[in-house]
Amino acid sequence: MTITYVTKENDVIDWICWKHYGFTNGAVEEILRQNPKLAEYDEHLPEGLIVKLPAIDKTARKTIKLWD
Repeated sequence: MTITYVTKENDVIDWICWKHYGFTNGAVEEILRQNPKLAEYDEHLPEGLIVKLPAIDKTARKTIKLWD
């Protein structure tokens, strides 16, 4: 299920991902795939953009270990 988010002034994709999903790794890339025109903007998005937030399976995320 896809949810839509309407940006507020100076929103950034990382913050939107963190607030909606609780993580950014992989979520930012997926949002950019679903919303390719977002890449045309600077880091800070203008107010009033509609961003599609797709469902992302949190259990499918790859975990990277720094030390074994």
